[in-house]
Amino acid sequence: MPTGVYFQLMNPLVFGLFSVGFLCIYHMRPNTSALAISLSYVFGALAFIADLIFQDSTLLITRVPIAGLYATTIVFLVGGLFLHYKKPAPWRLLVGLTVVHLSVYGYLMAIEADWIRSFSANVGCGILSAIGLLAFRGHLNRTLDRVLAAIFALTSLQCFLRPIAIALWVDGPLTHANHSETVFIFSMHFVVGACAVTTGMCLLVVLSQSIFNDLRDSSVTDVLTGINNRRGFDDAGTAALLTSTGQPASLILADLDHFKSVNDNYGHAFGDEIIASFGSLMGDHARYGRVAGRLGGEEFGLLLPGVSLAMAVELAESIRWRFASTHVQDDNTGVSFTASLGVAQHREGESLSQLMTRADKALYASKARGRNCVTCDSEIALSPNEIKTIQRDENTVRRLAAKYG
Repeated sequence: MPTGVYFQLMNPLVFGLFSVGFLCIYHMRPNTSALAISLSYVFGALAFIADLIFQDSTLLITRVPIAGLYATTIVFLVGGLFLHYKKPAPWRLLVGLTVVHLSVYGYLMAIEADWIRSFSANVGCGILSAIGLLAFRGHLNRTLDRVLAAIFALTSLQCFLRPIAIALWVDGPLTHANHSETVFIFSMHFVVGACAVTTGMCLLVVLSQSIFNDLRDSSVTDVLTGINNRRGFDDAGTAALLTSTGQPASLILADLDHFKSVNDNYGHAFGDEIIASFGSLMGDHARYGRVAGRLGGEEFGLLLPGVSLAMAVELAESIRWRFASTHVQDDNTGVSFTASLGVAQHREGESLSQLMTRADKALYASKARGRNCVTCDSEIALSPNEIKTIQRDENTVRRLAAKYG
């Protein structure tokens, strides 16, 4: 068997391995993006195998289907790329361009326009590939995404440049006979294979990183409210305090009033609605570096880097008023609830835990004042016994933290 044939067999093998790799990613975390990319490499392997078997054939019945396999490879790859970036895949556009591409290629095959036929086959694939660049709009902030976009751009560009370079290399007219010589077949398989391998490696890293990010987010995000859980709040809050050195930072802690009675009188499902409603309210303020979190059960926190104590108290009062004004439907009746809030400003050299302790004391003071109010830690003058009494009254409610994590 000629050495060139061994080389040509490498591409379907590599494509097959990449297909298995993306299929494994799909089984680890099912998503249509990984499945589409896996199918792309399946069709790529089939295209190279068919091209190897029928590379000396000039029949329409063989060349057009092979060109169709190459085009389908790109269609699924581009579609998978759009799906990865949470955009609707332009399947109709891709299929329509593929039909036009194969029609033009088939016509040029029929009239035996050798060089133009070869050029159209590559240009058609280049246009399909270039559409994939549209998927990167608004997603070029990360280095890995920029690298992937550059690879896609180079892959599209080589489809236009390679047939021109081959035509200039050949003395005289480019025919099917001299186009099929080993050097040109080798160059086609090498360049296309190299682009496919580079793209595949980069996509494997991108999809694997997405899985890692999803796992990381799920470990620090509260499922019911969509904001940080206690672990996520501690991590993000500590990082926010480190980056806001020299600027004021304040913390709001909130606790839903009489929440045990909510579960007792309305059921846990309704209680979850109340928690989700307040979590959404806190999440509305988690912008510009601010950190919101559900700290356990019915207790919430909102860290405000760059916000003074006075502004934080004002914001806490707004949150308290908005929540008290919200009516949650129970059957046909709208029910409203209240929350107590405590506010403290970060002191230089203070840890997040120490800041939370002071804000927590202010929160207990709000409970002692009759609930549904905001207290600043600088205003409180509670004795240790008063604090213990409030903690004992709220002890049953706080045990819900174990349930929600």
